[in-house]
Amino acid sequence: MDTRWLELAVVILAAAWTLLHVVLSARGNTADDRWGPALLVLFLIAVVVAFVHYAAERRRLQAVTTGERFPEPAITRFFFGSEGSATMWFVVRMATGAEWTLAGWEKVTSPAWGGSGKALLGFVAGAVAKASGSNPAVQGWYASFLRDVVQPFAGLFSFVVTWGELAVGLGLLLGVLTGIAAGFGVLMNLNYLLAGTVSVNPIIGMFGLFLSASWRVCGWIGLDRWLLPALGLPWQPGRLFGSRDAGADTRG
Repeated sequence: MDTRWLELAVVILAAAWTLLHVVLSARGNTADDRWGPALLVLFLIAVVVAFVHYAAERRRLQAVTTGERFPEPAITRFFFGSEGSATMWFVVRMATGAEWTLAGWEKVTSPAWGGSGKALLGFVAGAVAKASGSNPAVQGWYASFLRDVVQPFAGLFSFVVTWGELAVGLGLLLGVLTGIAAGFGVLMNLNYLLAGTVSVNPIIGMFGLFLSASWRVCGWIGLDRWLLPALGLPWQPGRLFGSRDAGADTRG
């Protein structure tokens, strides 16, 4: 079954709708653009397409695991390492990347998140206050970290958080070192959760974990398609570092 045109349509719609959503939101337009429901529908379509590819590749993937002491299931090998799942991950990237980009942009354009770290100081004070009581929302050790490490260097941490969020968002949207970008996003989600801020962090954090696990393929529809083979891996240098296997597929 040829699904190329359907996959192309999903990618174009997801990218165009996300771009529109980011631009409108960055300009302060609060009207509901149906971006979330649209991406959900596109994601479900992409999942169906991914399973079509999986059905076609299943025997080959099972053959690859033959002889391994603890063989990886064919389905995880497919979803975390085969380009047949790339369209599905692209939609997840659009959802996660847009959230991080808008969060970062909001901070970049806010004077309170500038060098003074005023907004971060308020965030730290609120988190530390949640560490008291019989059922604290913030653990004592993390409150101590915020009070003793983050608070004295609020300006530095404010800079890191602001530009870190924007970098993670753009990395996911463009597919640049996607697994690394997603990993740093998960780290920030974890810190927000430890500070007692729930919001969208559990959902975006879950998306980030899956993107980190699928690093070999989640950026395939993006710049990683060329960047990963060029850079390679610590145990397998790419073309830029003179690897003999420069043309090898780094997705494994």
